[in-house]
Amino acid sequence: MEPRVFSFLVDEDDKRFFGPGPMALLSGVRETGSLSASAKAMGMSYTKAMRILHDAEHALGCPLTVRSIGGEKGGSSNLTPEGEEFLRRYEAWRQGMSETANAGFCAAFAGMAGVPRLGCVVMANGEATRFGRQKLVEPLRGRAVVSHTLDALVSARLDVVVPTRWERVRSVCEARHVTCVEPEGPLQSDTLRAGIRVLGKRAGYVFVQGDQPLLSGASVEALLDEFAAHSASVVRLAWQGRVGSPVIFPGYLADALLGLEGDVGGGELLHRNPDLACVTRLVEARFPAELDDIDTPSDLERVASELAALREVSESGQGIWPVADAGLGAPDEPGSSL
Repeated sequence: MEPRVFSFLVDEDDKRFFGPGPMALLSGVRETGSLSASAKAMGMSYTKAMRILHDAEHALGCPLTVRSIGGEKGGSSNLTPEGEEFLRRYEAWRQGMSETANAGFCAAFAGMAGVPRLGCVVMANGEATRFGRQKLVEPLRGRAVVSHTLDALVSARLDVVVPTRWERVRSVCEARHVTCVEPEGPLQSDTLRAGIRVLGKRAGYVFVQGDQPLLSGASVEALLDEFAAHSASVVRLAWQGRVGSPVIFPGYLADALLGLEGDVGGGELLHRNPDLACVTRLVEARFPAELDDIDTPSDLERVASELAALREVSESGQGIWPVADAGLGAPDEPGSSL
């Protein structure tokens, strides 16, 4: 499955007057110096070629070709300066439309009918200094913290990779058949770079904190839907204006992300590019605690209480959050991984 985009122009009466066919006709005139020869090469009658040219000139209000009569070769046709300029702009617009449509297609149909999935990088390489030990493998209602985070990433649209240098984190992830890779260093940029490199070229990259156990699958799917509709934009989860993780970066920003250095992540790109930050699209989380991460043992206790409360609400049937979405279940595998 692949996209095909045809770009047409219509006049004020909504009548189509220019598209791929007329473009090919004018391109042929530019190459051969003859409207007749261009039409013949396309299997088109000269009369039809003249009608197409006339309709386009009438809609644009300017001549696109100029004819000379006589001479050894019996006359010729060439593009006018206006014709050259119009054709140049149309070709540029058509190319841009095609590239935009292809990016949107890959985002909308990620993981379907052979279209590559979006990349998902779970940031799991930190020192956990404030916690005092490796927080990602701390038990939370009987399972590792990072395992709860992975529960939210069960999507047919995602390929999940976990960059980590911690063996215990690797063991938890690999037991769930999630791909792990070891970064070259301990910094956030090292982690980010390792994930992008193993994923390769993708229409978009989702970055998730490994210590975000209250993240719901429903919110992740909402983020992916928003990105499918706006594949040139950065998309991130938020709650009433407070932004957080996950964040989706379009594929065209891959080189910029790979070029980051130091203990910074993708947020540094938004800091450096206010215009990019201004057009970032926010998706409201289903629950404010979805944005919370775990920095200290007291944070872990708070999250455990949140999960317990969530279970009560979900089991009562009064909540908006299904048990599986809340990471309260215990699936054996996280859906799609590399």
